[in-house]
Amino acid sequence: MPTSAASAGSEINSLDLLLILLVTVSWGLNYPIMKFVVTSYPPLTFRAFTFTIGFVLLGAYALRRGESLHIPVSERWLAFKLGMPNMVLWHLGLIYGVTLLNSGRAAIVGYTMPVWALLASVLMFKNTLTVRGILGVVCSLLATFLLARDEMSNFAGQPLGLACTLAAAMAWGVGNAMMKNCKISISSMALTFWMLLLAAICFTVLAFVFEQDRWAWPTWMQFAAIFYAGAVTFAISYVAWFRVARKLTPVASGLSIMLVPMVGLAGGYWMLNEVVGLADITALFLILLAMAIVLIPRRQVNTG
Repeated sequence: MPTSAASAGSEINSLDLLLILLVTVSWGLNYPIMKFVVTSYPPLTFRAFTFTIGFVLLGAYALRRGESLHIPVSERWLAFKLGMPNMVLWHLGLIYGVTLLNSGRAAIVGYTMPVWALLASVLMFKNTLTVRGILGVVCSLLATFLLARDEMSNFAGQPLGLACTLAAAMAWGVGNAMMKNCKISISSMALTFWMLLLAAICFTVLAFVFEQDRWAWPTWMQFAAIFYAGAVTFAISYVAWFRVARKLTPVASGLSIMLVPMVGLAGGYWMLNEVVGLADITALFLILLAMAIVLIPRRQVNTG
């Protein structure tokens, strides 16, 4: 999810609230929808299709609005470096994690990202690690340990899936830290377009190399899920987010992000009949607590 900087004095209207709900639900439901597809369709090919649909629709929308998608030559290498962890590595690890894990559990682990972003900012950009940051890291590690123990103690458990999803979240965290600590002149929409294009190219190549013998036209149900992931999750939801991002306060932005793994867990239970155990509920609580600590700024006391 792109980060936002709220502009002072901006007012959220009813349409904005509806768009926030759309973004939260669409990104949360993306987890069980991914799981539905990759149980019977090659995961790299699935992602290649979704990224292609996403960048085509997002690019068409931007051009229709007259928004420039040009990247200055001096910033192209930076855009590439931002696109690799934020799109390619994040989704590569995630798609294999979802293939092996329950979709709800993958959503929980995936949204440890804000904590890894915090650690990456400390290690890569010398930002200060506060007490709140340490508490967030501890909560995330506890949640990950709970899920790892449950996966390893279960005969049908998939610790490799947990490792893939955790590595994906770490890559996304590094990318998020880079986004916050670098200077790039192009708009968020243009940058997202080029990152989606980069991911489409990378996943198409990977699918051609590793899944050529498994390739097949998707069924209509699979295509509907592919179109949802490309059109709704990437194109429509990103456009909606860009519309409201500048109006959101840091608290509202943090709360919006926190709702995504909750929707993912509920969606897996409702759509795929996934079992939600005590470890999942406890881990979700710990991750939400970690996200609240890391994402929601401490209220400043006015002593004047």
